[in-house]
Amino acid sequence: MKVRASTTAKAKRESATGTTRSTTRGASARASSTRSRSSAAPSAPARELESVSTPKQARSERTLEQILAAAERLIVERGLRDVSIADVVREAGTSVGGFYGRFRDKDELLRALHERTQRDLRTELLVLVDPERWKTARLEEIVRVCVDVLVRRSSERRRLMAAFLESVAASPDSWQTAIAFRRRLVDGVSALLLTKRAEMKHPDPPRAVRFAIDAALAIVDERAIFHAVPEADRLESRELAQELERLVLAYLGCR
Repeated sequence: MKVRASTTAKAKRESATGTTRSTTRGASARASSTRSRSSAAPSAPARELESVSTPKQARSERTLEQILAAAERLIVERGLRDVSIADVVREAGTSVGGFYGRFRDKDELLRALHERTQRDLRTELLVLVDPERWKTARLEEIVRVCVDVLVRRSSERRRLMAAFLESVAASPDSWQTAIAFRRRLVDGVSALLLTKRAEMKHPDPPRAVRFAIDAALAIVDERAIFHAVPEADRLESRELAQELERLVLAYLGCR
């Protein structure tokens, strides 16, 4: 009986300690937990992509998903120039005819990948910083979460981002849909940050928010372009996230 009582008392103490720790984690832990759950979310369904003809059958959609997933894996691993259409077809387990039935060339495939990547990023950001979830949060916490997501996703897909940027520079007219989607991403995040405009000391919060987001995206893009240059002065992902957070908050007048 004494042993059982002692064990029960110990369990109660451990439970109380765990409860105390849980309640003191605060908004940072809440953001971390949300980030972990959302990062495992699947990519946007192929049928929702504007840059690809809508698959009419489930089998056709599966084939398209396989091609997109295979192309992303190979480009992330090797870079665009070292990936051929034959490589993509082989990795996807589909046929060359199946590829050309959906894309005219690698550029069209790349645009579809870009749209899917941007959709995934926008979805994750909007889930993470849902105004209802962050009513009591400060702007600093929301910016930290947004920056963490941006840096993590760009770090995971540097070669893919570099391929996007290279293609846009070579043929900007063909990327109008992708550019418009990125603009919608900026619009969505801007609206969320402006729910905390009372914390901003910048004289023009709407302009400042858009400028700060564009600056953060530009820095991440530059990092992707020069990821393979040994002499480039690059920060580690964690350091980059910290500096981007400081940059955005300082420009908005929050620090």
